[in-house]
Amino acid sequence: MFGRCCWWSQNGFGEHRRHIETRLTQGLPDPKLAHVLSGTYHLGISPHIYSYYHLLADLLPHLVTSQKFPVLVPEFMPTQFIDFLKEAEFEVQVLSPEIFMVERLLIPEMNIPDWNSEKVKLIQYFFEKVVPLKSLPNSQSLNSEKRIYVSRKLAVKRHLSNEDEFLPLLKKHKFSKICLEYLSVPEQVQLFRSASHVIAAHGAGLTNILFAPADVKILEIRPVLTSGQFCFENLFSLGWPGSGHLVPPRSGEFALPLELLDEVLERWQAESKI
Repeated sequence: MFGRCCWWSQNGFGEHRRHIETRLTQGLPDPKLAHVLSGTYHLGISPHIYSYYHLLADLLPHLVTSQKFPVLVPEFMPTQFIDFLKEAEFEVQVLSPEIFMVERLLIPEMNIPDWNSEKVKLIQYFFEKVVPLKSLPNSQSLNSEKRIYVSRKLAVKRHLSNEDEFLPLLKKHKFSKICLEYLSVPEQVQLFRSASHVIAAHGAGLTNILFAPADVKILEIRPVLTSGQFCFENLFSLGWPGSGHLVPPRSGEFALPLELLDEVLERWQAESKI
């Protein structure tokens, strides 16, 4: 998909830049083979990457602050993301894997840093309108999950290899294992609104801290110290002071030592008694 006129003001960097450069070396599509889309559209996917993180950090602020036009999304975009955009009353057009020429395409910016107070408030206010408190039929059961461990067992990467070993320790401290892939966007929002403790490997699910109480306890487990260019650390600094992180000591092995986890859990338990 390409456009005759695109708004794209950010500089390429990191993984995004490599994808873009690779695509350019393969040459541009032949316009004669393209389906023409006349008019103005929003690109409903962060350039060359799709995830829950970029849905909230890049696409949603772009759509909320821009003039309304149809949103183009690929059919491989997760169904729950497409459903959310439709439920939020954005006009969504799902594209098949073909070549399209778009007359005017508005592309969400990817700012550095990803987060600031204005963006956080914008997203929170939007969800207060779209997902009112206790608006879901099963919100009562979701609200019972106060201590959350976000499992990445279903993810392609960054899933903790020894999850089965430390789950009994989490259960002892009354944590519930959650796979966010099974939840809709509104269900994720409701779940984190009632969270008191969150433990998760570095990944898109931690974006839901946007909806958590300010006094929530957070443990982010990173493969390396600089994971995501400190994106979640930057987010948490804007309103969630009870956050911390762990980096597994063995390089190349994404496993969480039980003694390190136990130390954090015992400290949290002691702080709750003060």
